[in-house]
Amino acid sequence: MIQSIFDVDPTIFRPDTHTGDAQGAVALRLRWLATLLGGFRYRYGSEAQLHDRLAEVLGAHNCAFQRERRLDAASRVDFWVDGIVIEVKVGGTVGAALRQAHRYAMCPEVQGVIIASTERWAAEAETMARDGRTLAGKPFGAVCLLRQAL
Repeated sequence: MIQSIFDVDPTIFRPDTHTGDAQGAVALRLRWLATLLGGFRYRYGSEAQLHDRLAEVLGAHNCAFQRERRLDAASRVDFWVDGIVIEVKVGGTVGAALRQAHRYAMCPEVQGVIIASTERWAAEAETMARDGRTLAGKPFGAVCLLRQAL
C-alpha cells in the first residue's frame, strides 16, 4: 500500500525532455523521479515488498522500467528507468551506498543514479544531490523514502 503526501498531482512536475542539453534533460528526469518517489509513504515488511511498492508508483505514473537489470557481471541494479538507475537501500551506510552508486555511474550506459533509502542518512545524500554533486560526471539524486504506519 502507498499513500501520497502531495497536495497536487506529482505528474505536473514531469520535465520536458526536449531541452537540447542531454545532460540537463537527464538531470530533470532524475529530479522528477526522485520527487515522485519521495512523494509517497510506503507500507512494507521487507525490501522485496518495498520494491513492489516502488514499482506500483512508477507504473501508476506511466514510467517504463526494468527491475533487477544487470549492467555487467558484478552489477545488477534495482530499477532501470530509461538510463537512470534507482538503487534502493533499507540498510547499510551512506558510504557503502555511494560507492555502489559510483560503480553503477561508471558504466557507459548509465546516464544518472538515484539512491532511494529508508535510512536516516538519506537526508545527507539528498543534500549532496541538491548541491549539484555528480557521480563519475553523471547526475546524481537521492531520496528519503518515508514509511507508512501500519
